[in-house]
Amino acid sequence: MNKKSFDAVAWMRSRREQIDQEDQGLTWEERRTKTLALLATDPLWQRLKSRVVESGSGHTETKAEAPKPA
Repeated sequence: MNKKSFDAVAWMRSRREQIDQEDQGLTWEERRTKTLALLATDPLWQRLKSRVVESGSGHTETKAEAPKPA
């Protein structure tokens, strides 16, 4: 049996706990603002935010768009 070198599920659970601790006490709006600020500086998000994909029905949709800051 192969031993996993990386457990993605355990990592994700751990990261969610870290984020919950970091965001403890923040309002929904403060969390939203924090998330938008992080996305604005993320190079992967910048490449993907205006990515256009064709749906199975033939319609073209833009995926991964962040809401515009208020």
